[in-house]
Amino acid sequence: MRRAAELMAGHPAVNLITSKGEAATQSVFHFHVHVVPRQEGDGRPLPWTAQYTARPAAA
Repeated sequence: MRRAAELMAGHPAVNLITSKGEAATQSVFHFHVHVVPRQEGDGRPLPWTAQYTARPAAA
């Protein structure tokens, strides 16, 4: 977590994501975190947001 905080410090907007359990979308069954730098309009929806559910289905 310290390293994640260090990585996040240099970015104005970041998602720090971890999931536990299949229902929480965990697919790798050990502890890990994702540090996702963000910017306005980057088009990266998160699975639990309205932006994600409103996107068009893949063809």
